[in-house]
Amino acid sequence: VFLARGIRAVAHHSVAAPRILGMRALSFLFGPGAFGFGGDRHRQVSRDKRPSNLRRNTPTPQSSTSLCLGGRSPSPYFAPKPCFRRNTRVNQTHHKSVTATSPKMNAIVPNAPLMAQSLGGAFVLDMAIQFVGWAGSATMQTEKFYDLFGSLAFMSCAVTSFMSSPQAPRQGLITGMVCAWTARLGAFLVTRVFRDGGDSRFDAVKKNPGQFAVYWFMQGLWVWITALPCFLVNGLATQSALHAGDYVCLAVWLFGVVFETTADFQKYKFKKDPANKGKFIDVGLWSVSRHPNYFGEIAVWLGVCGVAMSSASVGVSLASVASPLFVTFLLTKVSGIPILEKSADERWGDEAKYAEYKKNTPCLVPRLPGMRKEL
Repeated sequence: VFLARGIRAVAHHSVAAPRILGMRALSFLFGPGAFGFGGDRHRQVSRDKRPSNLRRNTPTPQSSTSLCLGGRSPSPYFAPKPCFRRNTRVNQTHHKSVTATSPKMNAIVPNAPLMAQSLGGAFVLDMAIQFVGWAGSATMQTEKFYDLFGSLAFMSCAVTSFMSSPQAPRQGLITGMVCAWTARLGAFLVTRVFRDGGDSRFDAVKKNPGQFAVYWFMQGLWVWITALPCFLVNGLATQSALHAGDYVCLAVWLFGVVFETTADFQKYKFKKDPANKGKFIDVGLWSVSRHPNYFGEIAVWLGVCGVAMSSASVGVSLASVASPLFVTFLLTKVSGIPILEKSADERWGDEAKYAEYKKNTPCLVPRLPGMRKEL
């Protein structure tokens, strides 16, 4: 058949025959599309064998080379195969193609579960930021960048998990809550450490890279667990719409931010006054709680957790509780209140005024009229 077509082409087109025969032989030997022949531009589409409701109503094109070879199409071997779009279902009644779509998102890792991307991606990014911060700080033997990198980890992980999510209203809300709190606290802590010239907590470890690394990677763990509700919500492909519960939790969060900010500002203003040098603060919010800033921080993460629990996902609701529980445990039992209470007792424990203040002022939860001081 091949020779017959070549002879027929020679008989009718003697000038173009050598070129056509050569190109035909190359296509036969090396496959369709070789040396510009037999590909999409030069082959003729075979008969469409799909159902009539899927068949395209366009005429079958014939290439100039096919006409030169007697007006007949090449072998069906070179014909394109019917192609069906993936995840497409056919409506047999109305003969329409409907593509099954998922919520719009920018996946960090294609084809990976969204929840795994949100949680795992945040953890990896968080630890990478801590590693970079530790490497630079250990080299310079300084702790001044500790809070800066902690704040950077909070915001970077929250924004990254949001960008890979469907970006639903609740996901935008909880990401904004985390970033706003981080920006406020980060600016305060970084300004304070550079103003004071350092942080006495790191005096004994900043010259030992191994011990210093423990502090940095513990900060990374604190960032990931504390912001866990944000990562969980951003890992959901579908969730309920915003409702009254979300706005109540937003109000709790806003109360916590204002309370914590006010307490930090009052303490900053108190210490800035030369007349208060060497004294303990017992004015403003510090007159109703010995650690009002920590109370405000716990309220912040209770609000964030509440927004996550409003997503109508039982698993997310249960896992989100880990954030405020972890923050409360950390501040009341590990690194917050115990260290500050011990330091205060060493400095003012012999003063009658401080003993009276400690006796009548609650440690954490502010004392309101009618409340017992034991709270």
